[in-house]
Amino acid sequence: MYCHLCGAKGHGSYCHSCGAKLITAENSVENNHELPARDWSNEIRYETLLRIPEVRDLIARHASQKQGHFPVEKFLELCDKAFSPLYGGVPIGKIADIAQPLYASFGIETGKTRKEVFALPAGKTLVAALCSLARHGQPVNRVEQGEDGCLLEAAIASTLVTYRGEFIITVQRLETGSSLEAAAVIKGQIYDWGKSERALDELFDDIKGLPV
Repeated sequence: MYCHLCGAKGHGSYCHSCGAKLITAENSVENNHELPARDWSNEIRYETLLRIPEVRDLIARHASQKQGHFPVEKFLELCDKAFSPLYGGVPIGKIADIAQPLYASFGIETGKTRKEVFALPAGKTLVAALCSLARHGQPVNRVEQGEDGCLLEAAIASTLVTYRGEFIITVQRLETGSSLEAAAVIKGQIYDWGKSERALDELFDDIKGLPV
């Protein structure tokens, strides 16, 4: 089970991380109360967010809207696996320093990314981005964690006229609100017939419109 307050995995009666009493389905019913809601709105840690049932339910709800019925369970499974290589070695540092080498490896130059500042707290912006990816069937295949933000690398499916692409998305916590920077790349193809721009439009429109 996971602690409803800090998200740490635990067993027994109390969380070994924060000391909160662990609430199970049995003692919740026994004491006639629901699990207390947790405020994850400004949580930037991807791994912690993915442990929260409300967040998983939101992602699953949007994944179920994908035309072609991209399996909800599969999308969540890929989300879980995307972070697993980093257990025990989560990179610490500014998210910009983590993102720059990846941008360079994909041939993304300055000015070829789109960035916007949102009034939303960082956790809500990150979850909205995950919901958007789920909604459009763009599975997460890599996650890099920074102390002030999170980077997602997701797949853009190929079509009859374009190759498979990559989405690079960084969400950063700001003093007030958050920022999201994204680039869509169709490697090995000079012209993508507007696919990258459409993918970016969908992402930013979703961030502004999805209820999270």
